[in-house]
Amino acid sequence: MNILLNNRPVSICRSVILLVALCSQLTYSQSITLPFFDDFSQNKTSIPNPKLWKNGGVSINNTFPINQPSVNVATFDSRNSAGIPYNFSNKFAYGSTDTLTSVAIDLAGLTTKDSVYLSFYWEAKGLGELPDSDDSLVVSFLNDKNQWKTIWRQEGISKDAFTQKILAVNKTEYFHKNFQFRFETRGRQSGAFDMWHIDFVYLNKQRRFRDIYTQDIALRGFKNNYLKRYSAMPLRQYLANPSAETNSTMEVLVSALQRNARLVNFTWSVSDTVSKKNLLNEKGGNEAVTTPNPPNKKNNVPVFSSFPQKQAVLKFTQKIAYEGTGTSIVPDSTNNIPEALLLSNDSTSIFTPLLDYYAYDDGTAETGADTDQTLGKVAVKFILNRADTVNAVRFNFTPYFKDISGQFFLLQIMESANGKPSKVLHQQSVKVKYATDINGFIEYPLDQNIAVKDTFFVSWTKVNEDVIGIGVDKNSNFGSNIYYSLGNEWVQNKSLKGSLMVRPVMGFKMNSNTPTTGPLASEELSDTQFTVYPNPTTGLLRWNFDNIKSVNIFDASGKELFYKETPDSQEIDLKNLPENIYFLNFSDGKKNFIRKIVVVH
Repeated sequence: MNILLNNRPVSICRSVILLVALCSQLTYSQSITLPFFDDFSQNKTSIPNPKLWKNGGVSINNTFPINQPSVNVATFDSRNSAGIPYNFSNKFAYGSTDTLTSVAIDLAGLTTKDSVYLSFYWEAKGLGELPDSDDSLVVSFLNDKNQWKTIWRQEGISKDAFTQKILAVNKTEYFHKNFQFRFETRGRQSGAFDMWHIDFVYLNKQRRFRDIYTQDIALRGFKNNYLKRYSAMPLRQYLANPSAETNSTMEVLVSALQRNARLVNFTWSVSDTVSKKNLLNEKGGNEAVTTPNPPNKKNNVPVFSSFPQKQAVLKFTQKIAYEGTGTSIVPDSTNNIPEALLLSNDSTSIFTPLLDYYAYDDGTAETGADTDQTLGKVAVKFILNRADTVNAVRFNFTPYFKDISGQFFLLQIMESANGKPSKVLHQQSVKVKYATDINGFIEYPLDQNIAVKDTFFVSWTKVNEDVIGIGVDKNSNFGSNIYYSLGNEWVQNKSLKGSLMVRPVMGFKMNSNTPTTGPLASEELSDTQFTVYPNPTTGLLRWNFDNIKSVNIFDASGKELFYKETPDSQEIDLKNLPENIYFLNFSDGKKNFIRKIVVVH
């Protein structure tokens, strides 16, 4: 499945990841030597580096934290590495959640005189859920008797600024060949709750308690993307009006981890990862980076309007280097961290997919959202530059409280009237499925291609009170495109900050099993114009066309259960049918309209 991690297109196979991680841990099971350093900036996926860590559910990302020291952090919450809560049986369950444990580190032969210290930056909450006062982040050391000893504990607190913590390794019992340290959290176990973030982890000898500065300038990521209205869109839609879709500047966040201002060179480049073509390369002159709050780097961006292929993924990269060194590290400095370990935070990239789908999100769900009503409806607006076709919809489901996989919900494509959802163009019942990887998407192919002219909505309706958590990207400012239904009225969202992770897939797609007509103007009723509702239904089923002459009902095996000629009205009562999936064939004497109906009681 193709997903986006920190707006980076990746293809993830969970079984392969597990195999690679396992093999890597076996390969690097022997003790490593000092120094130990990881600011997670080298990570290209959400999996911590197996050469350094044994992962217990932690996710590497650059979207949950606020004002992180450098690009990427390790985030702790109440979900495992596949994004599934640790406890689905009790929504109030409390206990141990994520862990991140170093591989074995050889400290044999060292003593307290060698002044060994562990330092790291930590933050509670960020853009995630706030840890409560009884939640905690704990650091433990493994002694020579294979016992874990608690060294430091932080209780839940809102901490939007990263704080550096330095811990001394100052007992003889820790100076052995297989020393390890571990971060672990405790909190609510039934969802993406109680979040903590760790960055810039550094263990070495010959350090001091006030060793709080690093002679390094780092990049933290991009503040905005190339597109104005979306994070991703189909290339053909982009090319219809590229200048209106793009930002003229892109801003990169800079972090100064040292005492004094320094001069650095900024390099700016753009490429298309599909065609492998370089689109822009710029090297600027020296620019001052002040402390403690350096200015962000702003780059001018041209409008790209010519591509050799039908799809593109634009990669925007910012790099920094100190004059004369090729790195952002100050030459002849007193850094204890080897320069080679600091090089990875000198570069940061962001991707803009111009493929076959629309997206408002960056590929990471900081939380989940759902309507609090049975049969509650939610819709997301998408505005086209030209007429197109919807063939599928991708959802990111963020699990909360209980496992609802297999539960039905109603997926709809709707027209727009006065900027709000109106006429239903297509609907079908589908089942909730969880992706096998954190932040993954489930794709639901539509039964038929649905033609859309200008503005359309992807809508869904749940059938009971269980939470269907749709992923929310809190880094996105497109929440005004979300609408929810209050009975007969659609209301624009004004309270939820962020965007829902819902992605319509565009383009005509051949499907030999179902019709491929769209809602085009015609004197005769087209298949997509014929609508039945509600679906799922508790009994009474209605339709929008008054010339139906007969209705046949079949079970899932194809056995005919019921036939009725010339119904008296535009409705039929199915309350006597057991809960199940049925196929209804409506006929007007010229055409047949087959609909899959879910009966629930």
